[in-house]
Amino acid sequence: MPNILKTRGIVLRTLPFKESSLFCSIFTERFGKLRLVAKGARRPKSKICGTLEPFTLSEVIFYKRESRDVYTLSDAVIIENFQGIRSSQSKFTACEAICEFIDKTTVLEEPNRQLFLETIGFFEKISITDDRIAGYWSLLMLFKLLKFAGLQPHLKDCVRCHSPIFDKSIINFSISAGGLVCEKHFDESVIKIDIEAIKTLINASNNIFPSDINPGLFPSLKNLLEAYIFYHINGLTLNTLRFIKN
Repeated sequence: MPNILKTRGIVLRTLPFKESSLFCSIFTERFGKLRLVAKGARRPKSKICGTLEPFTLSEVIFYKRESRDVYTLSDAVIIENFQGIRSSQSKFTACEAICEFIDKTTVLEEPNRQLFLETIGFFEKISITDDRIAGYWSLLMLFKLLKFAGLQPHLKDCVRCHSPIFDKSIINFSISAGGLVCEKHFDESVIKIDIEAIKTLINASNNIFPSDINPGLFPSLKNLLEAYIFYHINGLTLNTLRFIKN
């Protein structure tokens, strides 16, 4: 007999399934990431279709069978749809990148309540912020989320010898070493980056997101993020990152 379970969940993505259903990837508070099938959700009169839009926070009820890793969605009720995100293309794209990262880096049914709550908190903040900084914020949030994949960059001092390196305006970030390095430990994977960008990443890790941006930092942060993710997560490329602009 299947278990009937209920939890809050963030819709990461959906795909058409068969003639009228949806295949859903939902990151839940109690159970982590789940794969659910919403039968008949694409029919015009379906009552749950609107609850499965990207980024929607819903209360979901599903049937779990122990012999399967894809379960059946029984019902869903919207808790928050973050309308401020949907009304802005830049915010929408920014949050798509967050959802893609979570979907591609988390394993099925591994609960992580802190990740769940931090994602909701980010959606709440970005939904009411200025459109101009949405893309910038998404890069900072992605750097912050690296800690949940066990890949938080070392930004305190040299990752190799722990010597202080904040005495220069441009410093070395080693992709292969996973953090800042001094001149002595310079390697071929090093990306030169402005110290202001590093300080911004440190602030973001402490939930301090800037209310304004330095446009010059955006390209270097994006380049650093893409290279870091590709190197450390098995050649992973986030498709939505190419649409995030300064």
